[in-house]
Amino acid sequence: MVKPIQTRASVSVASTLLSEGRMLELAEKASTATDDASGRFRVETRTPHSTTFSLRDHLDGSELLRFDTKTDRAVGRTTARTAITFFRTKEGGLASLVPEAKRKLLGFRAYTDFMDWFVTAVVREDPNAIVTVVDGKE
Repeated sequence: MVKPIQTRASVSVASTLLSEGRMLELAEKASTATDDASGRFRVETRTPHSTTFSLRDHLDGSELLRFDTKTDRAVGRTTARTAITFFRTKEGGLASLVPEAKRKLLGFRAYTDFMDWFVTAVVREDPNAIVTVVDGKE
């Protein structure tokens, strides 16, 4: 099955100053700072090396999007990367005529806002952090 192009959206950050725990703390703060009409973020699971977030609809609480933020520490550098692991697209009507790869993810704007907040928080604490953003656009 072909996945929508937006599912490739991710952010990767590398820092020599921040620990894995601090990276995950900043990710959680970014999730609470993100305010979107489509839903609210919720922490689903936490481990010392990853946090899983879901975006839930404001009205019925259904899951719209899920992504992981995973960290690693090697060679004096901490890296963190996000990846979408579950998504829903708009169904029915004209949306059903759009090819799967071109469909829009529900809550995608909230996810991109999260990535912006996360990058801003990391760069605020480590101005020399290396940031790579994949925007999920063609």
